[in-house]
Amino acid sequence: MLGATSGGYMVLRPDSRGLCAAREQIRRVAKGLHIPPDEADYLLIAVGEAVSNAFRHGTPDPSRNLIRLSWHHGVDALVVMIKDDGDGFDANSTSSGSERFGATARGIELMRACADEVYLLTEGGGKVVLHKRVRPVSAASPTRIE
Repeated sequence: MLGATSGGYMVLRPDSRGLCAAREQIRRVAKGLHIPPDEADYLLIAVGEAVSNAFRHGTPDPSRNLIRLSWHHGVDALVVMIKDDGDGFDANSTSSGSERFGATARGIELMRACADEVYLLTEGGGKVVLHKRVRPVSAASPTRIE
């Protein structure tokens, strides 16, 4: 059984190794929470999109700017936050098919399709908060054998 809350934090360089490190860390967290693999895959897609957007748009100077990834979870939810040093943007103006935001709008749509809740915040840089509901693992649950 999980405690009230637990979590972690890591700093990522704006490159492909940082993206891989973020995905691998959240994969380990999801596995530890017994999130079914198909649901974890969707969450990893959302995390990948958020981190990629932070790398692309939130690091004005990649030699100095970093991406911060944090997560915390309780018995019913995993919350992942990706924070960058960018200016942020108006998430309401990234509606489907927006020519101005193009791939970013599609990435946000993908995040919304893959996580249970998505919040886009712009105070003090860009911030994406992803919520994934977690079903508690009970002692009475059958164990799957493969």
